[in-house]
Amino acid sequence: MDTAIVDTTLLTFADGSPGVVEEGAVGIEDDELAYVGPAADLDPGDAAEVIDGDGLVTMPGLVDAHVHSKHTLLRGGAQDVPEIEWMNRALGPLSAAATPEDRVAGARLGVLEATLAGATTVGEYADHVGDLVESVYRPFGTRVVAIETINEVREDRSDLGPRDLYEFDRERGEAALTRANALFDDHGDDPLVTPMYGPQALDMISPELLERVHEAAREREALVHMHVAQGEREAIQIEERYGAEETTVSALDDLGVLGPDLLAAHCHGTTPEERARMVEAGASMVGCPSSIGAIDGIVPPMAHFSDLGGTVGLGTDQAPGPGHHDMFRETRTAAILSKTDATDPTAMPAWEALSLATVGGARALGIEDRVGTLEVGKQADVITVDTTAPAVAPTVDRPFHTVVPNLVHSATGREVRDVFVAGERVVADREFLPADAGAIVAEARERATDLFDRAADDWRAAGSELVDHADAGRL
Repeated sequence: MDTAIVDTTLLTFADGSPGVVEEGAVGIEDDELAYVGPAADLDPGDAAEVIDGDGLVTMPGLVDAHVHSKHTLLRGGAQDVPEIEWMNRALGPLSAAATPEDRVAGARLGVLEATLAGATTVGEYADHVGDLVESVYRPFGTRVVAIETINEVREDRSDLGPRDLYEFDRERGEAALTRANALFDDHGDDPLVTPMYGPQALDMISPELLERVHEAAREREALVHMHVAQGEREAIQIEERYGAEETTVSALDDLGVLGPDLLAAHCHGTTPEERARMVEAGASMVGCPSSIGAIDGIVPPMAHFSDLGGTVGLGTDQAPGPGHHDMFRETRTAAILSKTDATDPTAMPAWEALSLATVGGARALGIEDRVGTLEVGKQADVITVDTTAPAVAPTVDRPFHTVVPNLVHSATGREVRDVFVAGERVVADREFLPADAGAIVAEARERATDLFDRAADDWRAAGSELVDHADAGRL
């Protein structure tokens, strides 16, 4: 046995509940969990390393199921504007100024942040995502579901009005599909990389290309991860392209894409009836409540989708707007906003929220056979969290366990002490082992300063409300 964590509180999530085991232990051998259960039944004597779990909770690594990490360099650059402005006028001018090197630096910072806060799997959604796999995820040892963004519209759309149709660039779409197919050839055998197709959104891709993407996914038995019904921008484009009576869900249904191989992100523009249709069809969803709450002022329908029996994961999306890649913060946001949205304090209880951040995300990404729970034979994606930290303490176990609500409602991510991915320790006593964290932050600061300076004129010309706020001294 390589590693044993003993005398710890376990959260296994193996039986549909948190599965609390007091005075538990886990044993790690190679990349798998060799033991999960009571500490009294494990002899750690042959383990190369024994971690004293007193005061720690040991649980599955968190699954950040929907991330655009390259935008981390733009943190603070696009928020507090009308939803219709956010993508084209606020984020767009900054994103367009980013170089490939900037995007890698942003991704390094975002994945560093996510890992230190307990994420062992990241659903990375990006164009040229293979570059991020090679330069960030593989060096860091982080598990990644690599989703190649496929769209046919130009990145800078700051000159378009609300009802101006996006012009499709067929060559851009073809190139993205080629890159998506290449992911399977380049990384299909890598145990830490799961390729996936990412047609960005129905308003950003032609029906003809979407059909080819869906066919390629079926041939490779892969999932299609798509932004679905994500706000007024998309609704207007769908209305203009498909007809006044059509919505994203109805059009996807007509196109044959609404099925068990669809992972739909956000979904806050769906009706209750459409969500029921999605669940009936077997589609899954991933909610990003911090992002959608900040950008659209809406709560993603995670609780309703889950109540219908659908599979739901959580994601941190991108740093501009919500500001973070911290899954404990995201879990709390999911729980609190679901309660306020439903005006029901029993909505999205703590155990359900934490389940979405672990096994729910694994199911949504189609990797639940490998990660998401602590079970013998599964990949050793494991984290320990310090329950004696001031924000989480006191945690008691009589007459009931407070560990789950304390993690959901009180943890900040800074309480994560150890992180293992496929048995490899990547965080030890809060220290990131694969790279120099300070150097990653320093490079991001330098590049962000230069990028914002380069983009200043275009950002001002785009005329979002942030320009007025900056001129008034509020920013």
